[in-house]
Amino acid sequence: MNPRIDEMASEPELLSANQLVEQSVDLPAHARAQLLEVLTWLQTYIAKPNPQLGRKGHVCPFVGPALARFRAIRFHVYQGELHRAAVEPVMRALAARFPTLPPATEVGREFRAILTLFPDLPNDGGPMLIDPVHQALKPEITAQGLMIGQFYPGCLEPGLHNPDYRPLEAPHPMLVIRSMQLTDLMFLFSRPECLLAYVRKFDVSSRDELMARVAAADIPKLPTLWEEVVDAAFRPDGYVD
Repeated sequence: MNPRIDEMASEPELLSANQLVEQSVDLPAHARAQLLEVLTWLQTYIAKPNPQLGRKGHVCPFVGPALARFRAIRFHVYQGELHRAAVEPVMRALAARFPTLPPATEVGREFRAILTLFPDLPNDGGPMLIDPVHQALKPEITAQGLMIGQFYPGCLEPGLHNPDYRPLEAPHPMLVIRSMQLTDLMFLFSRPECLLAYVRKFDVSSRDELMARVAAADIPKLPTLWEEVVDAAFRPDGYVD
């Protein structure tokens, strides 16, 4: 591995959302501007209701408490080479560091998140870098009881309750690592290993229990092959191809 990549992956620097103005002073101007813009986006858009969602509540119900009550959101500014071999070790290092992050209280810990910005990646670069890294790392990140999400301008992933809504569209390219929540079940049906991570984290004991959770979640549409994914997650030996 490139020594520069190895060094960056070993101890990524984190900035606290509630101290972002002070802690970002020494960053390049364009990186600092993106950080502050994304923070404003979280406060004024993600932590607010939106009629396009197709459901009641805030775009993300966890962001408001994470920012205000628990101060559990942190930012990381990626400044390395813009290719998968360089980015993936850094994201792995962030995931490995995640369990050590405050707050210490059990409830507050569920609101933790790390938002990694890529200030040198063009805003149209999401499909070329953010999507491939997200897809490559999703199984191993979910296996740790975490979620990884891709956000960037023009992201076409449809909303769960309104297919014309684009919930992953953001001001700038980002990868987000956060705690896996009970409500994340709906996002894990595309791959057996990801669904199995949910089953293990929340001690789902049977296929019937899982399907009861699906019914309770009122998931409007599951992927075409969801039944095969569920069957693979509940194989007797727990093995996933």
